[in-house]
Amino acid sequence: MTLGELLASAGVSHLVTVFGTRLPRAALGSAAVQLVSAPDETCARLLATASAELGHGIGACWDGAVLTLLSGAAQASGTGPQAPPATPGDVLRAAEAIRRAGTGEVRLRPGFALDVPLPPGGPDRSAGSFSLTGSSAPAAPASPEDPFSPEDPFSPAAPLSRLGREPRALISQLAAYDDAPLTPARAATDLAGALPPGGIVVAEPGPVGLWVSQVMGPAAGTARVLRGGGEVALAGALLACRQGRPGVAVVGSPPVGPAATLLHLASALDVGLVVAVWGHRGGLRSGADHRERLAAALRAPGVRVIEVPVDFTSTKLLVDALAERHGAPGPSEPDS
Repeated sequence: MTLGELLASAGVSHLVTVFGTRLPRAALGSAAVQLVSAPDETCARLLATASAELGHGIGACWDGAVLTLLSGAAQASGTGPQAPPATPGDVLRAAEAIRRAGTGEVRLRPGFALDVPLPPGGPDRSAGSFSLTGSSAPAAPASPEDPFSPEDPFSPAAPLSRLGREPRALISQLAAYDDAPLTPARAATDLAGALPPGGIVVAEPGPVGLWVSQVMGPAAGTARVLRGGGEVALAGALLACRQGRPGVAVVGSPPVGPAATLLHLASALDVGLVVAVWGHRGGLRSGADHRERLAAALRAPGVRVIEVPVDFTSTKLLVDALAERHGAPGPSEPDS
């Protein structure tokens, strides 16, 4: 059993390394684990977190000395505790611990040679020790298809098709407006119509994710809202593109900082990534203009950023409709 086979048995599908990090070629030894190179540690953590949130398994980063396992939203770089020496059994038990917790981080310093096959029969899960940090109280893990609580009105687990006629009618009414700034219902409907077969839309949480999830729903995995925020959503779309799926990231602000670095990585990898920025800026004049820009961006190679003027004032109407459907008071009503 090689390191790659060990990670695969721990539920890891992507091992993210920082550019220039040494990893012996013989260490991977498993087609089930894909190697992804990131420009820096921050981007490595974003990619590993996106992999975990998309249901690809535990997120994993390797910096040349420390193996970091992630589940849930990535934390700030450089805040992790000192990594203790680890045996193969530690890796498996640490992955199981954060899987059960639902969120967390484990940093381990492997005490075994990476390019030497591990003993046959699999590592002993009871050997060694590890520390679990940054985790919430243990809870049942979310399934890849349903990563959010159905009671959360911002959750993609409850598309409007399951919530009755009133929310669907609201969506239809708002989507009928074709002038700019667009309603979020119009923007999400355009995106759903433009997405090629096999494509995926990865959105940030909040108002953007609410409209994407409620208009598109989680059917066939075409729409996902990642809890880690806009940078993690962009990383998730990048991973999808790297796997050959048309990917669209929907965020609320233009990519800067680590998000901009991820765009440079996408360009270097020559993937066709589309980033839709739903905000106050953008030269789009109508929904028809938006649909034309989307279609052109999805056909073109490389990275495309589209700034879409979207008016989110109708979000309260949808939140109220969802709250009423769930039997809960809306935001403006007293909770008695």
